[in-house]
Amino acid sequence: MTALPSPLPTSAEDGTAPSADTPWIRTRLRAAPGAALALSLLVLVTAFLAAALPRAIDVQEDTALRDTVARASVADRSVTATLDVSWLSFPYNAESLVTPRSLASTESVFQSFVRPPLTLDRRQTVYGVRTAQAAPAMDAYLPRPTAHTPPEATVVAQPDLDRFTHVVDGRLPRPGSGTGTVEAAVTERTAHIMHLRTGSVVHLAGGGEAGLAMRITGVVRPLHGEAAYWNEEPDLKAPTLSTVPGQDPSDPKYYWHFTALIDDRAAGALLGLRDGVTAYWRHPADTGALTARSASGLVDSIAALTSGPQAAQLQQRTGLRGLTVEEEGLATLVDPFGRERAATAPLVMVAAVGVGTVAVIVLLMAGELAAARRRTELVLLRARGAGLRGLAVRLLGESALTAVPSAAVGLVLALLLVPTQRFAAAVAAAGAVAAVASLAPPVRALLSVRTVRPGEPEDLVRARPSRRRTVAELTVVLVVTGAVLALRRRGTADGGLDLLTAAAPVLVAVVAAVVLLRLYPLPLRLLARPAARLRGAVLPLGVARAGRAPATATLPLLAVLVALTVTSFGGAVLSGVSAGRDRAALAAVGADAGIEAPAALPAGLADRVRHLDGVRDVAPVRIESGLRTEPGGIVYDLFMVDPATYARLAAATGVDDGFPAGALDGGRAGAFAAVVSPRLAGEFGSSPTVVRASAGSFDVRTVATRKAAAGATAGRNFVIVSSKALAKARPDWLDAGSLNPTALYMTGDHIDGDSLRATAHQASARLTVLVRSEERAALKSTALQSGTQHVYLAVVAAGGGYCALALLLSLLQGSPQRRITLARLRTMGMQGRQRQWLAVLDMLPQVLLGALGGMLTGLAVVPLLRPGVDLTALAFTSRPQTAAVPTVVLDTDPLALVLPSAGLLAVACAVLVAQAWLTGRRGEGTNLRMGDQA
Repeated sequence: MTALPSPLPTSAEDGTAPSADTPWIRTRLRAAPGAALALSLLVLVTAFLAAALPRAIDVQEDTALRDTVARASVADRSVTATLDVSWLSFPYNAESLVTPRSLASTESVFQSFVRPPLTLDRRQTVYGVRTAQAAPAMDAYLPRPTAHTPPEATVVAQPDLDRFTHVVDGRLPRPGSGTGTVEAAVTERTAHIMHLRTGSVVHLAGGGEAGLAMRITGVVRPLHGEAAYWNEEPDLKAPTLSTVPGQDPSDPKYYWHFTALIDDRAAGALLGLRDGVTAYWRHPADTGALTARSASGLVDSIAALTSGPQAAQLQQRTGLRGLTVEEEGLATLVDPFGRERAATAPLVMVAAVGVGTVAVIVLLMAGELAAARRRTELVLLRARGAGLRGLAVRLLGESALTAVPSAAVGLVLALLLVPTQRFAAAVAAAGAVAAVASLAPPVRALLSVRTVRPGEPEDLVRARPSRRRTVAELTVVLVVTGAVLALRRRGTADGGLDLLTAAAPVLVAVVAAVVLLRLYPLPLRLLARPAARLRGAVLPLGVARAGRAPATATLPLLAVLVALTVTSFGGAVLSGVSAGRDRAALAAVGADAGIEAPAALPAGLADRVRHLDGVRDVAPVRIESGLRTEPGGIVYDLFMVDPATYARLAAATGVDDGFPAGALDGGRAGAFAAVVSPRLAGEFGSSPTVVRASAGSFDVRTVATRKAAAGATAGRNFVIVSSKALAKARPDWLDAGSLNPTALYMTGDHIDGDSLRATAHQASARLTVLVRSEERAALKSTALQSGTQHVYLAVVAAGGGYCALALLLSLLQGSPQRRITLARLRTMGMQGRQRQWLAVLDMLPQVLLGALGGMLTGLAVVPLLRPGVDLTALAFTSRPQTAAVPTVVLDTDPLALVLPSAGLLAVACAVLVAQAWLTGRRGEGTNLRMGDQA
C-alpha cells in the first residue's frame, strides 16, 4: 500500500490533526519550526564551507603565484626573445635587423605565437637594442672607485623614449650624429654619480681600434619608473657599483657600470662596438591572468617556444635564424611553484577529507535526531496502513524543502564571498551537502519503521554484534591497512595522492572507533557489580545509565575520533615544519653559533668569544675538507677536536648524547683513535688506516661509528680524532700551527649575532660568522606555503567545530530521556548536586571514550603515516633537494593531542550540568508529562 489514509492521523508531537486538504509538508514544518530552522542553518553553513573550500584553495594558490611573479624582476617574470647581431654574424644586412620597423615586425610575429594559458601583458612589453658587452669608458674625468679600473657603459636603444622621460636639462638624442658618434641621454642619478652633464662626451672602447664617441645631449627624469621600460636593465635608472670578476675576495676591485639611452633609429651605430649588439623582445606576464592550475600548461607553452617545431616556425616566420626564446625567466619562476604546489596540495586534501567526513557524520546525526523525534508518529502511520513508498516521498519532500534552499543560499554566499574563476567544484560540493541532508532523515526514519516491532531496549552493553557487522568491520580494517601501506609507499612528495590515501587518517579513526566500540562494554560490565554494592545511588545509577547508552552511539564517537585525529594530524604537520626548519638551521651552522676561517683562526679569539653575553660553551675544531681514502677514493672531512668540549657540543646540539670522548684520547699500536661515519667504517675495517692531513700522515683506528657529527655537513663522510693526542704525539705540528682550529662552535641561549660578528671581525675581516637564530629566521614561508598553512588551520578549526557540534547533537539526542530520569529521581528525593553528578556520569564514559580514543588515535597516526608524508615543500622554499636540506616529517605535537580532547570534556560536562540545573528549575510535572507523551 503506497498511499496515506485520509484524514491524516494525529501528530504525536503537538496533538493536531491536519485535514485531508492540508498539505503534509506545511503541516509538518509548522509542527516543529525550531527543528526545521536548526537543520536549515546547519545545511547552510555546511554548504557554504563545502563550496568555499575549493574556491579558497584556488584563491590562495592564485594569489601566491601572482605574488611570486609580481615580486620578481622584469627579466625573471618575462618571456624574452633575443637575437645577437654583429657584422660578423650578419655581414650583409646587420644594420637592417636593428631598425625600429624590423623590431616591430618581429614583435608582431611573436605575439601571433602566444596562446593561452600563456598570457602576456602587452602594455608592459618592451623591446629594443643594447650593446652585447659593456664597453669600457676611457675618459679620465669619470669616477674610478679602484684606480686603473675604468667604468663600463651599456648603451640601450628603446622606442618611445619621449613617452617615458621628462627632460631636465638639454634635449632628447637624435638619430644622426656622424660616423663614430652618437647622441645619448642619461638619468639624473647617472649624471650625478658619473659626473656627466649636457655636452659631455664619453668615449667607449670598441673591439679593435674602432670605438664610439657618445655625446650627452640631455639629462632626463624617468616617468613611470615602475614600468618595464625602466627595469629592462638593472642600472638603467642609476649606476651600480660592481666588482671585477676573478679577483681575490679579500682585496676586491670595484668599478661603476652605467647605462645611456640613444634614439632607437641610431641603433646601427652600436654595431661597431665589441661583439655587436643584442636585440631583445621582453614580454612580462599578465599577472592578473595567471592561475595556479594552469602553471604546468604555461611552462609547456614557453618550452614549445624555446625549442621544438614551434620555435622553428617562429624563426621561419620572422626570417631570423638566430632568434631564440630564453629558457630563463617566467618558466624558471613558475616551474618550481608548480612542483611546490603539487607537494603541498595533498596535505590540504588530507585535512579536507577529514573535515568533510566529520561534516557528513554531523548531517547524518541530524537526520538520526529528526528520525528519532518522528518515530512514534511514523509507527502510528505504519500501524494504520501507510506504505513505505508514500512515506518516503513525503519525508523526502519535507527534508528537501528544508535542505535544498539552504544549500543554495550557502552556495551563493560562497560564490559571492570567495571570488574565483572555477565554480564546478563548489556547485558539486554544495549539491552533495544538499543530497546528504535531504536523504538522511527519510532513509533513517524508514529504516526504523520498516518492520514494526515492540520496543526492546538495545544498548551498547547488551547488544551482540551480528556476523554482518563482523564482516563489515574486517573489511574496513583491510581497506585501512591498504590505504596506510599505499601512503607509506607512495608518499606525498610528488603530489601523487588519491582519495583513498588522502583518507588514511580518517580510516585509521574508523578502525579505532570499531575497536573502541568492541571494548567499551567490558569496563562497564566490570564496574557494574562493584558499583551496585555501594551505599550511594549516584555511581551505581551513573554506571547503569552509561551501560544503557543506545547502540546508535557509533556516529558521535566516529565524529569525535575523526575530528581529533585530523586535528592532531594538523598539529603534527605544523610541528614537523617547525622542527624541520630548526634542524636545517642547525645543519647550516653546526651549533647555536659558529665562526669559520679559510685557514687558522686568530689566536685568542676563542677566549674573547667565550666572555660574550649568551655564550655558554665554545668548542674549537680544526676541519680539513676534501681528503680521500686510498685506494677507495672516498671523500671525507677530517675533524681535529678537543674530545671533552666536542662531546659537550654534540650533547647540547642534540646530535649525539653519547659521544665517546674518553676513547679518543687513547690509541694502540701507534694508531690514533677515531670516530668515523658508517661508510668509512666499512672502508677502514678494524685495521689501522692512513689519513693524509695537511701537516702529514698518521694512522687511525676506528673506535666508534656515528651517522652524524656536530659541525659536519649532512651526507658527508667524516673522521674525528683528538687534537690533544695529535699534539702530544707530534709536537712539531703544534709548534708549526698545523693543529690550530679553523672553526669555533658556540652553544648558549640568545647569542647576540651583532656582538659576535663585531668581535670576530676585529680579529680578522675574513672570518665567516653564522648564528642559528638568524638562519632560522631566514627560513620564512613563501606565499604558497603560508597560504597552505592558513587553509590547513582553517580546515582543522572547522573540523573542531563540527566535532563539538556532533557532541552536542549526541547530548541532545539523549536529552529527553535524561530529563525524564532526573525528574523522576527528584520526586524520589535526590538532591540537586547528586542529579548534576548523575547527569555527568550518564554521558561521561562515552565522552571519555571519544577523548581518550582521539588522543590515542592521533598518537598512532603520526608514526603510521610519517614515512609517507613529506613536508619538505611546506617547510622550505622551492629549491633542489640536497643533503644539506633534511627531509621534513611529521612530529607529534602534545598540545594538539591534549587541548582538543580536554576542550570536549569541558564542553560536555558544562552542558550536562546545565541540563541538570535546568531540569530542576523546570519542575517535575512538566518533565514527567513530557515523558508520558513520549
